[in-house]
Amino acid sequence: MRLGGRGTLIVGVLLALLLARLAAPMIIGDALISAGLRSPKILSLPFLGDIAADRLGDRITAPAGSDTALITVVIDPGSSTASIATQLKGAGLIADETGFIVAVSRAGLDGLLQAGRFRVAASMTPVQIAQALSTPYHEPAIAVELRPGLRMEQIVAKLTTIDLPFAAKDVYEILRNPSASILTDYPWLDLPDGATLEGRLGSGVINVPISTDADGFVRMLLDRFAVQVPAELRGQAPDGRSFDDVLTLASIVEREAAVDDERPRMAGVYTYRLQLGQGLYADPSIIWVADSAALRKLPIDRWSTYEFWTFPEKPYSGLIPPRVPKDLAAWNTFVRRGLPPSPLCSPTRASIEAALAPDTSRKELYFVLIPNSGGRHDFSQTLAEHNAKARKYGWQ
Repeated sequence: MRLGGRGTLIVGVLLALLLARLAAPMIIGDALISAGLRSPKILSLPFLGDIAADRLGDRITAPAGSDTALITVVIDPGSSTASIATQLKGAGLIADETGFIVAVSRAGLDGLLQAGRFRVAASMTPVQIAQALSTPYHEPAIAVELRPGLRMEQIVAKLTTIDLPFAAKDVYEILRNPSASILTDYPWLDLPDGATLEGRLGSGVINVPISTDADGFVRMLLDRFAVQVPAELRGQAPDGRSFDDVLTLASIVEREAAVDDERPRMAGVYTYRLQLGQGLYADPSIIWVADSAALRKLPIDRWSTYEFWTFPEKPYSGLIPPRVPKDLAAWNTFVRRGLPPSPLCSPTRASIEAALAPDTSRKELYFVLIPNSGGRHDFSQTLAEHNAKARKYGWQ
């Protein structure tokens, strides 16, 4: 049977394509692959992509190894497929950068690899890794809920009740003795020499990734505080007081006040006492001293059973030195004038704002809790007036 001119042409074209398909690895070789690396869309074309795949062989399918351990990879925004391949090769997660790039293109994933945190293993094929990089890894986290106004020992006590990837005692050690790197990374802390991180720890629900260590958790507390207390409130007061002094006054207000609109007035009472050279006579300072002394007798794993912030028996006479450890006496504002050496707890933004702008306009020196009022207080200018109100409300 003889073919016409048109049939001969068709057969010739088919034979040419077949010969090109068979001879391409030798004729085109690495030149085609190089072109495809510059323009990945070339590799997604059926004919040319097949040539590249044949040329590379198992370089586009073989895993880097047999290790099934998942490794965290962080891909930066704007990373190209080529730069990701270089990063993966350096981490030992792929065996061949070119093979990975071709595998990504052949799988239709070029341009779909995302930035973020991912978990991949050396035992995964290049396509499996590419698919994993298309969906950011969300590391499991453990929720830690912290109420506002806690002292750091209360935070540690809470941690002992939760199964976390770090030890509560390690967190406490960092809170008591922050590292030089923390002091450098958080210049707003304004810590006196030898001071703890008390007063500067955030509250709320903190989701702790399972890979977090004690140092990372402390940084999460500091970061949360910085969010809750913006930069304009984390500095020297308009009257020149240091941020540490502001936090110390704010911590007393935090433990005394129950409603926000009373906080500036309450800060004003303590500020006016300081201006007159009187003692603060702040009940929270007595309780803080008593709690601190009691906690020294308990192992950390029993702190969660301790009842914080309750009046000790006979608080006024029982905590006067020498019954108080000498190193705690400075916090007892019933026997020492001025502010305590450091905050008693981590105050909220409302208390810090009150401490920055205390209301002393009324020249009030006393306040007494009004029973069944939702935490409100009755303020007085004189001791006689204060005592009369204390009798009125049944406190004397």
